[in-house]
Amino acid sequence: MIPIVPEKRRDGRSSFVKLITYVSQRDEDKPDMPISPDNPYVRPSRSSAKIFDQLLSYVDRHASPDDQMLLSYEGGVQQIKSGDVVCETNCFGLDTAAAEMNAVALQNTRCIDPVYHAILSWREEDRPTEAQIFDSARYCLKQLGMSENQYVFAIHRDTDNVHCHITANRVHPVSYRAANLYNDVNRLHKACRHLELKHGFTPDNGAWVINENSQVVRAKNDVKSIPRKARQLEYYADKESLYSYAVAECRWKIAAVISKENATWKEIHQVLVHSGLELKRKGEGLAVYSIDNPTCPPVKASSVHPDLTRNCLEKDLGAFVAMRNAGRYTKNEADNSPDAIVHEFMYDPRIHARDAQARLERRLARADAREDLRARYEAYKLGWVRPKIDPDAVKQRYQSLSKTFSWQKARIRISVDDPLLRKLMYNIVEVEKMKAMSALRQTIKEERVAFRADPDNRRLSYRAWVEQQAISHDQAAIAQLRGWAYRLKRHARTSSISSDAIVCAVADDTPAFKLDGYMTSVTRDGTVQYSRHGEVKVQDRGSRIEIAYGCSDSADNIAAGMALAEHKSGEQLRFEGEPAFVSQSCGMVTWFNEGGDKPLPLTDPLQRVMSGYAPQTTTAEAYKELFGSSPAAAPREEPESKTQQTNKPNNTYRP
Repeated sequence: MIPIVPEKRRDGRSSFVKLITYVSQRDEDKPDMPISPDNPYVRPSRSSAKIFDQLLSYVDRHASPDDQMLLSYEGGVQQIKSGDVVCETNCFGLDTAAAEMNAVALQNTRCIDPVYHAILSWREEDRPTEAQIFDSARYCLKQLGMSENQYVFAIHRDTDNVHCHITANRVHPVSYRAANLYNDVNRLHKACRHLELKHGFTPDNGAWVINENSQVVRAKNDVKSIPRKARQLEYYADKESLYSYAVAECRWKIAAVISKENATWKEIHQVLVHSGLELKRKGEGLAVYSIDNPTCPPVKASSVHPDLTRNCLEKDLGAFVAMRNAGRYTKNEADNSPDAIVHEFMYDPRIHARDAQARLERRLARADAREDLRARYEAYKLGWVRPKIDPDAVKQRYQSLSKTFSWQKARIRISVDDPLLRKLMYNIVEVEKMKAMSALRQTIKEERVAFRADPDNRRLSYRAWVEQQAISHDQAAIAQLRGWAYRLKRHARTSSISSDAIVCAVADDTPAFKLDGYMTSVTRDGTVQYSRHGEVKVQDRGSRIEIAYGCSDSADNIAAGMALAEHKSGEQLRFEGEPAFVSQSCGMVTWFNEGGDKPLPLTDPLQRVMSGYAPQTTTAEAYKELFGSSPAAAPREEPESKTQQTNKPNNTYRP
């Protein structure tokens, strides 16, 4: 089990009513839901009353009062089952919990933020009972020094991981002192390890671990974080630092070599040189240099791997041996001799510099497009007129009702001769008129409330307006949806349809097109889907075009993906996936280029050779210049048959 403490407001103005607004006001529409006029985005209300209603609805999962049942009440603590959710609180009730906590919190004027919210989440294989969950929540509050404070626990089992929401008041109900929550996440991790031992839950990762003696000890982290200079390089210059390259390519390979009993300096050099890196002395220690870029600042060897130091390695491997003395350095990857130290790949920041310039141009273009999008929305706001119920129609309804009773009085005046009886009947008609007028006023009031609440009669918010523009395949609107989805960092994005895809450059946005034989739709996270017979066959995420492969219409889907890729920037474009998919796609490039205005801008040298773009010798030289090897030496999967490689669709698919 792991604890989760959600990020709070930075101004210290959290409230018990708005405690779980981030979950109670989450979008009911999933990001992968297609946008259509039938399900427009409606911004949820931010009023305290509405939020509290949503809070209660989230806790009890919209259960009716008849579904609520008191399970137990002992020592001022009650457990309530509301629908499928089981809650526990030491307040008078769920409905009054927020008011009670606010009343206590007001007694401490120096506590800026009395609201505390945490989540305990169990692994998928764990199925804790309600008693175990509540015991765990109470134990965690005890470790935080809030065992006597007001709280509300709610168990949710509607996800893969059973989790419990902990809502607590930091202010003590008797002493009015605020609990000190310094280092609370660390204390919760330690409490979770104790609870795993107590209840037999599956041990999870965290700041504390359970050792072989069943003791809770602090976790050791020998891996150092990225150096500040390397982080600045990647953040400001949009380049991959030498540190990140060395860690990604060599850290775990070096760990495997060091763990061997008879490891040698030559094996360590082979791992590093294979990726274009060299281990050298620097002062009293070791550093990792780039062979192809000697002017690039080196990286401390212990930063690449904590055991890659002279003190650690010389005890087992002997005195340090330089790479040139440990074996024979070569760039021929076909050399398999035991003493060969092969230099195959390289660290080249120039490619990233080119990417950074191209991304900068696209970033500026996107900024201009979004400014234009915002300007169009402002024009829509200025030209929008709030619709109103016709006042003449309302006046006509009042006059019609009044004339109805006037007609009744006129009838009484003609038919009744007795003055006293006539006056009595007039009074009865007046009472009926007052009742009817009151009912009509209430009806009109309700109609006006419903009229204002109708989304069709309200000005669209910026997000709802952008979705409407995305429906009409507006490129700037689709890019804005993708930006919002990226900013939210959601895990529940539109699911992938295939691992076979055409990989493009980062943020390579294009508008949604109409392809022959395909239905086009845009999801809420900006993914453009092209469907056929009710199934998504091609999916454009901007930087990746996923293609459904292995079905009867695979060739048509590949052609559709190529038609979309033709309009990308061309900074990067390559096929990725199963060897059969790559082979068939490369075999279709020549056919595709014959019917197009420009050739498909493939950037992978080996795939360009497979697609017949250039003679073998010329492209091989370019490949060797970039990667230090020839494409002939690289492993290449041959298609199963010539028919599979040259399978073409019957029709062309172009936007």
